[in-house]
Amino acid sequence: MRILVLGAGAVGGFLAGVFHEKGHDVSVLARGPHLAAIKSGGLRVRTPDGHVITCAVTAKDTPDDLGPQDLIVTTLKAPALAGVLTSCAHLLRRGTPVITAMNGVFWWYGTGFSAGGQTPDCTRLDPDGTLANLVPADQAVGMVIHSTNQVVEPGLIQNRSARNRFVIGAATPAGADQIKAMLPSLQTPSARFELEEDLRRPMWHKLLRNLSTAPASVLTGGMAYEVLNDPDAQPVARALFLEGAAVAQAHGFDGLGDDVDKVFAPGAGAHQKPSMSQDVDLGRPMEIDTMLRIVQDFGRQVGVPTPTLDVVIGLVILRARLAGGYPPASP
Repeated sequence: MRILVLGAGAVGGFLAGVFHEKGHDVSVLARGPHLAAIKSGGLRVRTPDGHVITCAVTAKDTPDDLGPQDLIVTTLKAPALAGVLTSCAHLLRRGTPVITAMNGVFWWYGTGFSAGGQTPDCTRLDPDGTLANLVPADQAVGMVIHSTNQVVEPGLIQNRSARNRFVIGAATPAGADQIKAMLPSLQTPSARFELEEDLRRPMWHKLLRNLSTAPASVLTGGMAYEVLNDPDAQPVARALFLEGAAVAQAHGFDGLGDDVDKVFAPGAGAHQKPSMSQDVDLGRPMEIDTMLRIVQDFGRQVGVPTPTLDVVIGLVILRARLAGGYPPASP
């Protein structure tokens, strides 16, 4: 298959290496020194045991001259998604599936779905309808990532996971049938792709963990481990987790709050900052709308209070604005 990976950073670079390992014709979109390094020396992926695999992929900073693709995978952050997919419009007209791997809630979350008889209002995720117009529902696929990767130098991806799981789900049954047919050709010993009938539940499962650590890390600079284990910060993080679980339950996804003691077990949490906190440090656009504000929106729509989240969001947004990672307030 011809596969295009939009965003060949940590996760995208690892996935490009997986696809190359299976013998697919892989192209990647990258930029800056990372792009230059891939062009000159190939995309390199280092396994947890230190073995380096060099992948000969086509590297571009624009998709303008790429031909038809059988699959497009994007690992871009939500704020960049509409702009880059717009540049790929010529590749989307032939019905190519688009797998979106990102933190938070997918823009197509409300497609064919209702909570208590009400379709969730997801306007915040795609305010002007750009994504829905570019990627019809039957082409829209989501991915929840369970794989730890890092760009350790331009052109080199370090994979740190003994098991790499990628849970995939489509917005419609037709899209699920199309992507299901492709899955066998993607599986490798180093990466397992699993098709989920309804991706929303795995999405919430991961989102609650991000919800519990990312806001506090943005505000304090602490690692996930520090947020989850500090006796004064932990009650705030725990409240955020449980508020998110209550919203998920109102959408029909029961039992997610039962994991709270496991999530907050002594010593739990990664010894690194969540991606949102890394973004604020670098002044990059932040996924506040897809990870925080949409949960607040859903809570208000179904009558579930989110008092801790309501307080924290305002502070996180101000921190992001001061760092240049979130739009200024409207006059």
